[in-house]
Amino acid sequence: MYIFLLKPIRKVKIKPILKIMLIIILSAIIYSFGVAVSENQQMDKEIQEFVDRAVFEYEEEFEYTPGVFQTRRYYSVSRETSYELADTRSVFYNSSRKFLGQKGDMYATRLSPFPNAGIIDTFITYYFGGHVALNNGENRYIEAVGFPDDDESIFDIIFHPGNEPHDYSVTVSTSYNYWLNPKFRSPEHPDAAIYGEMYRTKYVGLRVKNVTQEQIDAAVDYGMDKVDKNLYNFLIFMDMRYKYGCTDLVSRAYQAALVEPERQRDYAKSLNDDGFITSVHDIILSKETYIISYVEVIDEVVHLYYLEDI
Repeated sequence: MYIFLLKPIRKVKIKPILKIMLIIILSAIIYSFGVAVSENQQMDKEIQEFVDRAVFEYEEEFEYTPGVFQTRRYYSVSRETSYELADTRSVFYNSSRKFLGQKGDMYATRLSPFPNAGIIDTFITYYFGGHVALNNGENRYIEAVGFPDDDESIFDIIFHPGNEPHDYSVTVSTSYNYWLNPKFRSPEHPDAAIYGEMYRTKYVGLRVKNVTQEQIDAAVDYGMDKVDKNLYNFLIFMDMRYKYGCTDLVSRAYQAALVEPERQRDYAKSLNDDGFITSVHDIILSKETYIISYVEVIDEVVHLYYLEDI
């Protein structure tokens, strides 16, 4: 007769494991919050330093379109750094000062596209920023925007491989220069209660330091090549080969112009100092970029700070 002695089943201590997981999660949340606080403070500081260099120039009632007027206050910011002095192009599209932006300029807002979404709006604004677009040199902006048509499914777009034919609306596109448009949205639009009729109430213009015209052309060519073809990336940091969010489109466009082909990655090595997902904050804070303009709308008056014309 054989007697088999079974080893007692070892009890897994669930509570200690859960405690460790909870500590890890809480630590990650605290760390990410600390990073967000630091980034926001640094952006505020850089913008304030830019504004502090400004001298009030003049105020005017600008006729944007026939019968549509906009109160503008212009503040000229002196060019002081070597990269500001090296690039003598105007911040404005032309001498009329109706539009902002030259070829290769980036315009970015920290404010989220969901102003009525409560805590989601606050989270996006504080942790990532709202939107960025790249000037194509023809007074239009290359951008990736993720607002599908009513008859389109986000899940269908997510599961589409991206490199096959499709008829989805959420492709990389070019948009008219809307940044100073006083009638971007109607007064009845839900977002008008927060942002008014302009696109956003705060945004910055950015340029890459010491960039050549050839590099600007290459970055714009990269973006234009994606227009009406490549889909918006709703997965943000996955499925990036053929799909783009607004920020990684811009950073990868400049990566194509500034980084050797063998070193290029989906997590762009340009305009993105942390080397992971590119956010609006990353582009503003990048050591490769500098502020060329700052716009803030206060009581429907557009305060426009810009690098002086030389």
